[in-house]
Amino acid sequence: MTRLRPFTLFLFGCSGLLTLLLLLPIIAILISSNPLELLRLTMRPEVLQALWITFFSSLLALPPIFLLGLPSAYALSRSDARLRRPLETLLELPMVMPPIVAGLALLLAFGRRGLLGGLLHDLGLRIPFSLTAVVIAILFVVTPYFVRRCTSLFDGVDHKLEDAALLLGATPFQTFLHVTLPLVRRGLTAEAIMALAQGIGLFGAIILFAGNLPGRTQTLSLAIYSAFESDPRQAFGLGALLLLISLLLLTLVKLVAPTRRTG
Repeated sequence: MTRLRPFTLFLFGCSGLLTLLLLLPIIAILISSNPLELLRLTMRPEVLQALWITFFSSLLALPPIFLLGLPSAYALSRSDARLRRPLETLLELPMVMPPIVAGLALLLAFGRRGLLGGLLHDLGLRIPFSLTAVVIAILFVVTPYFVRRCTSLFDGVDHKLEDAALLLGATPFQTFLHVTLPLVRRGLTAEAIMALAQGIGLFGAIILFAGNLPGRTQTLSLAIYSAFESDPRQAFGLGALLLLISLLLLTLVKLVAPTRRTG
């Protein structure tokens, strides 16, 4: 019998402790509610409203995430190294920004007394504490992650294929549309689902910028926060529901994502 080396034991030990750390809270919340309780919970009008707002706002955010994020990711992947580093730093700033600070920043930018508040007021637009604010919060927080992951996808595309298309007379846009995008279509599908999952789970930026208004801006995450103060049992059930939704979306990501080759 092969004797395990100390370093191998160390690796197994760390992996085991990490697995336990990750699984224990997940198991705890899943066993807090049985399937019948979850079914009854999803039939409540306020929960149905929160689910509708959660999915609707996340789906509304997907087109602008793609419209703004996809060209940005491609441009970043084809940028010179000296230009790419500061652009990546700017991109990563919202990723490390605390969610509450992100909400404050959005409020100071689009609020009535914010940088664009006067202009928006003159146009008759009131963004904070509306469904539009929920969508903008998702867009602000999720898009940098989307761009970062899509940049990695484009980095994996062989430049020789694009060069060949250009030599054959294709324009840069035609090359991007008919050569580059088809090569990363599975990865982009996975990233769309991942962006949807991130939007569904967003909390901090939404509660500060859009508020926690039942039937208007209250997403499932905000409903959990509200329920925890008055009915912890319902909060546990909603938490289990959101966890199951996240697990389903993550499973879809794994199914459609391209398989990494090792060699």
